[in-house]
Amino acid sequence: MKLSRFLLIVGVVAASVWLSASPAQAEGRMDKLKRGLAGMACGGVEVPATLCEECRNEGWPMGISVGFFKAVGNFAAREVLGVFEFVTAPFPWPDDQYKPYMEPAYPWDRFSSVKEPLPVPPQPTIPPAPKPAK
Repeated sequence: MKLSRFLLIVGVVAASVWLSASPAQAEGRMDKLKRGLAGMACGGVEVPATLCEECRNEGWPMGISVGFFKAVGNFAAREVLGVFEFVTAPFPWPDDQYKPYMEPAYPWDRFSSVKEPLPVPPQPTIPPAPKPAK
């Protein structure tokens, strides 16, 4: 029991030292790790977030119909990329960078990514009734 606790502590300390080995790269590694964890744990947020985004940007009929298929695709992509980013977090791979592979970087950021709202057409004005002739 004491040996396993000791190995756990040594492993955690070694992993934290390895992840923060160079100060310039520490932010990139940790950001990639956070994106991976967020993608795996909160990938389901993509469904309502994508539906909201599509409804705001394209209107309700297109947002519900087309947005549903985009939402399911974004959910699957977010989960797969979450696992990929989590596993490859310590390495600047590919392209020697720690950039996000999917925009927005976190699933909940999609709630605020809205284009210009659709213009609302003005209500028709009813002309006044003509006055009766005397």
